[in-house]
Amino acid sequence: MRLVHKYGGSSVATPEKIMAIARRLAQLKKEGKDLVVVCSAMGKTTNGLIALARQVNPSPSKREMDALLSTGEIQTVSLMAMALQALGADAISMTGFQSGFITNAVHSKAFIKEINTQRVEQYLDEGKIVVVAGFQGITEDGHITTLGRGGSDTTAVAIAAKLDCPCEIYTDVDAVYRVDPRIYPNAKPLSRISYEEMMEMAALGAGVLETRSVELAKKYGVELYLGRTLEEGKKGTTVMSQQVFFEEMPVTGISIKEHCAIVTFRHMDYNAGTAASIFRLISRNNINLDMINQTILDGKVAFSFSCSDEQAAELEEALGREPEEKALVLDIRRDLTQLSLVGVGMATHTGVATRVFDTLARCGIPYYQITTSEISISFTIDKENKEQAVTALAQEFDL
Repeated sequence: MRLVHKYGGSSVATPEKIMAIARRLAQLKKEGKDLVVVCSAMGKTTNGLIALARQVNPSPSKREMDALLSTGEIQTVSLMAMALQALGADAISMTGFQSGFITNAVHSKAFIKEINTQRVEQYLDEGKIVVVAGFQGITEDGHITTLGRGGSDTTAVAIAAKLDCPCEIYTDVDAVYRVDPRIYPNAKPLSRISYEEMMEMAALGAGVLETRSVELAKKYGVELYLGRTLEEGKKGTTVMSQQVFFEEMPVTGISIKEHCAIVTFRHMDYNAGTAASIFRLISRNNINLDMINQTILDGKVAFSFSCSDEQAAELEEALGREPEEKALVLDIRRDLTQLSLVGVGMATHTGVATRVFDTLARCGIPYYQITTSEISISFTIDKENKEQAVTALAQEFDL
């Protein structure tokens, strides 16, 4: 049976942790599993590499940063293969491009164009444990790229999809929780969650799984499991197709996204050209929008959206580089927190929004932009109200 394991940075942070995982993998191999093991960089290696780069260049190019950051995962997989070999297991390490990951040329957040797993499968057929560097690939013309935040999750699920096998992601948390237990200690773990809910929660700030990895799992039917590294027994969370039981509760969980900004273009003439210039500016700077809103009053338009503080700063810096943008008036409200309640049960339960905003009103918590989908309600609040709002909503919906 083929199986993909993925280990996060905290799980492989020390040689001792790598050896402990290697012992577990060697045992699984003895039990007949054909293993592909995807690893992140050790501990805080990526942060250290970023700091190192800035010592020689405060504004390094994204291409060179990708080349540098990819070395973190390469270090880990080499050590993991060595550890397995020391235990008598036949293992081989592979970089992202050696394992067939071809991406587009958007450095620091590349997308996978294709995967050729021929060499991976060859090594599996030879009885080797294949240890693959996560987070990275290569363009068709030979430039190293990285896949962005959570890219090792994406690597693992993509390989599992190509090999048509399950994917198990191991980290320092024991399950997906309805609410971040660091904020709400009484939060309940989820033994199972639908692809749709997990995608929504990940996109809206839940950090346990990366959105693209869940999207790939859903698209290709990959059986996905998340649990704590080396924990005995499967006590974690299985991500699976939507089932009837998910309708028992209207809200499955709350996602929290920090460092958000509301960007507003004010006093614009109401015409298609103005809106087009804004979207060209957004597209050119690869800004991910959320909570888009347009208000028309007395022939003037205010267009607003939410994004990260970092992307708001990039947008502000880029504004005015093109002639049609110089007339745009930009306001930014920074350092907000976005809360999102997610649940497929919202599609069949009425009154969820009423309960949400009645709860906030009772607590005296102001809120700003609001957006909804069939399975979510999102809004921004001041960051100092985060813990009170999360606690009150978790109690209201028994999360």
